[in-house]
Amino acid sequence: MADTSHTDIDFDQLLKPFELSQQHVLAVAVSGGPDSMALLLLAAEEAHRSGRQLYALTVDHGLRPEARDEAAQVGLWAASLGVPHTILTHDGPVPEASLQAAARDIRYKLMGEWCAAHGVSALLVGHTQDDQAETLMLRLARGSGVDGLAGITADVTRDGLRILRPLLSTPRAGLLDHLEQAGQGFITDPSNKDTRYARVRMRTLRPLLEAEGLTVERLAETAARLATAKDALAGWTRAHVAACTSFHVGGWAQIDRARLVDVPTEIGLRAVSKLVMAVGGGVYPPRLHQTENLLEQLRRPDFGGATLGGVTFLPRRDYVLAIREARAVARSVVLRERSSVLWDNRFEISGLFNERESAADRYIGALGQDNARQVVEALGPDRLAVPAVALACMPGVFSHERLLEVPGLGFGADEQPLTHQVAFVGPMRAGLIDAPITLSSESPSKTGLRH
Repeated sequence: MADTSHTDIDFDQLLKPFELSQQHVLAVAVSGGPDSMALLLLAAEEAHRSGRQLYALTVDHGLRPEARDEAAQVGLWAASLGVPHTILTHDGPVPEASLQAAARDIRYKLMGEWCAAHGVSALLVGHTQDDQAETLMLRLARGSGVDGLAGITADVTRDGLRILRPLLSTPRAGLLDHLEQAGQGFITDPSNKDTRYARVRMRTLRPLLEAEGLTVERLAETAARLATAKDALAGWTRAHVAACTSFHVGGWAQIDRARLVDVPTEIGLRAVSKLVMAVGGGVYPPRLHQTENLLEQLRRPDFGGATLGGVTFLPRRDYVLAIREARAVARSVVLRERSSVLWDNRFEISGLFNERESAADRYIGALGQDNARQVVEALGPDRLAVPAVALACMPGVFSHERLLEVPGLGFGADEQPLTHQVAFVGPMRAGLIDAPITLSSESPSKTGLRH
């Protein structure tokens, strides 16, 4: 292993905020560039001290013919540090539009799947203080609000993968010095000089910006202050939604409209955006102008209903019902034996199968109007006061087009015992609650809705 003890970078201190124990298995995303190679060196040294299991991952998008050889070279460097290395290959096309964003999505998808399959607790990514400063400038140019200007997040979970960026406070120049002192080579990506990319163009402006006091350090400091404001606003929003909203295992929300809109506009916009993401399963918030329009409608005494992000907001006498838009619901997916399935980006469904059954015989999908009527008839309207439009979008378990169960209602066809469990994870994925909503976690008063 290369000697990295002479570096001025205290990597143990940089990892401290993430509260990792030595039992946490880590992987490092390594492109071979200077930032990721410096991160690999630091992580390898920490793993050697702590006894932690560490992996290195390199993604070959198939965009450049030399990428495979570069990935192989990363493997040799990782081996010299005693770190197991894996090359992940993308075989399909990469959209030419927004190429960098598409490539980033591919990277995280491939690495997330690998990490999930190998028990990795978190993925380390080598974004630096320079990246943070460039991100702030790029988002300023786009007119971003507080959340965008807060820059890159150091600790974030994306589709179940925890992503950590321990070098966000470290300047790139320090990492280059570290590589030189350690005698470690790295790969130079030609795209880093391609002025077709906005980040590269912004980088060329650095001397002019620094002459006016907009140094990397000052910009990163500003992003950190905005991140503090972002966290405060997020906490207020979460508390506000909790005070005026009840989420239900069936995938809908019952909202006190008067309380929802009786806040400063910024909090109202954030609350509405989060509700759309929670009930609609969106990964990204709706566009700001669309959210502004919906909030304006909700504030009107004569609110007559609206739809945004695959979510329909329906007025009732003294509340608003937010439900999944039927035409936006995902297609059916096959249930897998001994594993949970994420359906419609909002529900996790798991089941048990006996020896005579095949997991492939069962699938999860929306109830639809016909099956919703069947459930109402079986349970009786007195026992189940759920609007049909909401019930039709609930997940059901089917076999050969025959409804077997509605786990969210505790309903089994032919009065058979339930073999599946469902959890509504939309609100948790939207950051509004800490745990998924299950049938057992709801009080009896929340299993039905008033008309």
